[in-house]
Amino acid sequence: MKGKIRSGRVTQEEEFLFPDSELGTLPEKLRFVTPLNGKRGIQLLLPSAGGKAVCSFISEDFTAEWYEMKAVPVEYNTGNGVDQGGGMVLMEPVKERPPYTIKKAPFQVYDCLAPRPEGIMEVKDGKAAIYLCLVPKEKIHAGTCQAEIRIDLEEGEYSLKLEIEVYPVRIPGESFQITNWFSIPSICRFHNVKPEVQAFEDILEKYISLMRRAHQTCFYIQLDTSCVAGTNPYRFDFSYLRERIARFFDCGMKYLEIGPLLTRGIREDGSPDVFTSSFRCMAAPDVDLDTWEGYEITVRFIRALADFLRENGWDDKVMVHIHDEPDIHVDCPETLESRKRQYYLTASVLRKYLPGARIIEAVRSAAFRGGIDIWVPGTAGFEADREGFGRLTDLGEEVWNYVCCGPQGYWLNRFLDFALIKNRLLFWGCEANHLTGFLHWGFNQFPEGMNPFQGTSCPNDTGLGTNFPCGDSFLVYPGTEKEVWPGMRLEAQRRGAEDVELLRLLKEKNEELYDKLIGRMFVSNQEYCDDPQVMEEVYEELLCALSLPKFQEA
Repeated sequence: MKGKIRSGRVTQEEEFLFPDSELGTLPEKLRFVTPLNGKRGIQLLLPSAGGKAVCSFISEDFTAEWYEMKAVPVEYNTGNGVDQGGGMVLMEPVKERPPYTIKKAPFQVYDCLAPRPEGIMEVKDGKAAIYLCLVPKEKIHAGTCQAEIRIDLEEGEYSLKLEIEVYPVRIPGESFQITNWFSIPSICRFHNVKPEVQAFEDILEKYISLMRRAHQTCFYIQLDTSCVAGTNPYRFDFSYLRERIARFFDCGMKYLEIGPLLTRGIREDGSPDVFTSSFRCMAAPDVDLDTWEGYEITVRFIRALADFLRENGWDDKVMVHIHDEPDIHVDCPETLESRKRQYYLTASVLRKYLPGARIIEAVRSAAFRGGIDIWVPGTAGFEADREGFGRLTDLGEEVWNYVCCGPQGYWLNRFLDFALIKNRLLFWGCEANHLTGFLHWGFNQFPEGMNPFQGTSCPNDTGLGTNFPCGDSFLVYPGTEKEVWPGMRLEAQRRGAEDVELLRLLKEKNEELYDKLIGRMFVSNQEYCDDPQVMEEVYEELLCALSLPKFQEA
């Protein structure tokens, strides 16, 4: 007869586990809270000399989504800077763990979640690493629910009883906008497909499904020279994008992002001309915008794009990128002024032919006033110019936040050597700062030669600084040719996006309590509480407040 498993690690909090996580006495019971339509996750790490773990879940109120947690490498610790470029990662081995990280590199972390619908997990390196996401049944009622997890290992069985307090609160619909940029070349490379075949469309739909699971509302279609239908004069055809764009909208996306309209061009060594003062036509990268030829190409390009969007009824659901980060990597004031002039020229053409579009751009500052409708500063850029972005908000303009390879150090970001809860706190920061959206460039941005199961630091082709930080370029994993797997950081994004909707609901009813609860977790993008236990306490206070009779009646 098998005995009871007593040693391991279990957590329902927003924290990473590792293959070498310290183990302790396993709890017999676990309590946590959820709204009626919330999905809560539990991580389990159990030692075993066997080959597999067989999981089962008993509940009248929830169903189980089982995942096998797979460890991925973190080869470098992140640096401690703000600007892009420079020491984004510490490429020399560190003697001590940098204080803003969770572990000294190199190490392995359980971020990848491989679906195991039958609940059968492989035991690897002596550990069964399991993630369970609890999905409420449609007819669930508020109150205290009981459930049980059973894990059968070679050495015995582990049984964990769950007490789940379901509050009479529903997470509202998606009012907060989120975009994570995806890479078509990466999908093709890892899943051995080509864009024009059905197998590509099938796997793309699985990527979209994960985007929507984490409440992504906007999708970025990146333009290139594929739209050029002829030259002399230039002609453009965007019809090849029709079915793909329609697929995203059919899956529940609200807004199309499209662009860019301009490019920096390429230097002789093949790297981007990062510090250029002369933008070039995206559709003709060897032609300067600041020429008659460049102007004519751009006008024809924008007119064709506008016609395409109108024909398909998307002209009022589109956000356009003219040029990413136009005020970043500027080596002198003259370069900035030159870029402004070219940016405003392009914006005026766009607004002439596509007046319903909104211009969205990642920026450092509010310098491009009048040219942008949706401002997307990085978290550090926002903090550096709070007054300027606040004035834009007061004028009715939209301000979002974004993260990428920077900022680093104590700044909130999504790197694999940062605490998992920081992924969720980014969204509390957006709400605290009255922002309306969040952008991250890395959904599955794996350049040629990068495999996240072998290395998670993205190579840097800009010629500036070191590699990008580990995990910066992705939130999902190319599992098999026919599967894409989520990560723990994507789950944390889901929780953060849901928190925003609940906080907005509280603000309508009790702004004083709203401010108090946010203030317990977030002061600025450098000052915050990253204690997962405190987050659990504040989250329950939030649900408790929203379940008061006066809120239910409103």
